[in-house]
Amino acid sequence: MGFFGNLGEIFKILKHVFRMIFKRPVTSLYPFEDRYYPERTRGRHIHVRHACTACAQCVRACPVVAIHIDKEDKMYEKDCALTFDYSRCIFCGLCVQACRFDALFHTPVVDMSEGDREDLIYGPDKITTLDREPLKWRGRRFR
Repeated sequence: MGFFGNLGEIFKILKHVFRMIFKRPVTSLYPFEDRYYPERTRGRHIHVRHACTACAQCVRACPVVAIHIDKEDKMYEKDCALTFDYSRCIFCGLCVQACRFDALFHTPVVDMSEGDREDLIYGPDKITTLDREPLKWRGRRFR
């Protein structure tokens, strides 16, 4: 058989390789480019404090007890401070469904990597905004 017997198989492989070279890549360069997320992506939460009435329905609906409520911390007449533990959250969306006053929303932000487990506990200062530091990777800043 030898080299000339396998020549047809080699040409098939080369044909496939050259076809794949000129196609658009399937993957994205994640730190350098934002990923596309569908509209209904369940990412981290936003808590709108002026719409919250401190009814604690979101806390009751959470199956993994990832939400803690502090009714003493008030900015408005009827509100509370929510604390989300994202090391426990499974992003099921039951808390958002249970909120009757549209005070809790999902966002498409899903990249929440932290160095310590304690940094995944988002208090009232982090849960009310989407402001975040740009990604730092190998000494460079992205986004």
